[in-house]
Amino acid sequence: MLDTAGVVYELSHHAPVITSEEASRVRGVDMHTGAKALVMRTDKTKQYVLFVLPADLRLDKKKVKVLIGESVSFADDPATVTGCVRGSVPPFGSALGLTTYCDQRLADNLKINLNAGSLTDSVKMKYEDYLALERPKVVDIAEVP
Repeated sequence: MLDTAGVVYELSHHAPVITSEEASRVRGVDMHTGAKALVMRTDKTKQYVLFVLPADLRLDKKKVKVLIGESVSFADDPATVTGCVRGSVPPFGSALGLTTYCDQRLADNLKINLNAGSLTDSVKMKYEDYLALERPKVVDIAEVP
């Protein structure tokens, strides 16, 4: 997807990681640069959506409910929705058939680090390239520490 779009990025291969903390450590980057992708299911309409936020922040479900008009919960098994195991989901809902909401705080970073669909591969790319390629709905969905 990135190659087809002509996006410049860095690909790294590393030991398997699941958590944002582990990913940050093996990538050697600040957690805030991580684009954490959460597959959620809406409670009323049972639709799956993707929420992307800096890896050091948590999703604020109250803000999400105000934003989309219903509560959300974590997908039981993201692999059934995305084909990616938990901890490997990339922040590209458009490639997975999901609407993508991206927290505005990810813009704090010139470059972001993200999962590449596996527990052992990561991508570093410009945040502006991510926006141009994915075209997520940029919103306020993270808890403020």
